[in-house]
Amino acid sequence: MKFIFLDIDGVLNNVNTKEKAPSGNTGIEDSLIKKLADIIACTNARIILTSDWKIGWNIDDSLCSEDARYLNTKLKKYNLEIYGKTYDTLVYDPYYEDRGKGIHKYLNDVRDVESYVVLDDNTFTDFDEEIKKHLVLIDYKQGLSDEDVESAIRLLNNK
Repeated sequence: MKFIFLDIDGVLNNVNTKEKAPSGNTGIEDSLIKKLADIIACTNARIILTSDWKIGWNIDDSLCSEDARYLNTKLKKYNLEIYGKTYDTLVYDPYYEDRGKGIHKYLNDVRDVESYVVLDDNTFTDFDEEIKKHLVLIDYKQGLSDEDVESAIRLLNNK
C-alpha cells in the first residue's frame, strides 16, 4: 500500500484562506484538496492524518468533532477519505508532539508498505533521515503547490 501522511494547516490551506472551520479556525481550500486528489489519482495512496486535526477525527464519522466532520465532508467532495491517523504523544501538546515517531509506528504496524510520502509545512525534531527522504516540505504561505504534487507522485511511484 501507498500512504500519504497528511498535515492539514499549511498544506490544504494557506495564509490567504478565508473559509472557516466550524470551530472558527482556518478552514480548507477546495483548490488545494483538488491537488491532493490529483496525487491520489496518480498513485492510489491512502490518507493517514498526522495533523492536529486528528485529535477530533475518528473512522466513525458520528464520533468525529465538528471540525473533523467538516474535513471529511470537504474531502468527500473530491471522492477522498481518510484511511487512518497516527498516534503521537498521550498528552496532546502541539509544540512537542512526536510526529515522526507516530509515522514510524504506523509504518511498523502496517505489513504491506509499498511507499509513502509526508506532506507537511513543518519539520519536527524527531523527523529522522528516513522520514526526511519522504518529506515534501510545503510552503505554508501557499499550501500544496503543483511542484509539491509532482514531488509527491514521484516519491509514491518510486520514480
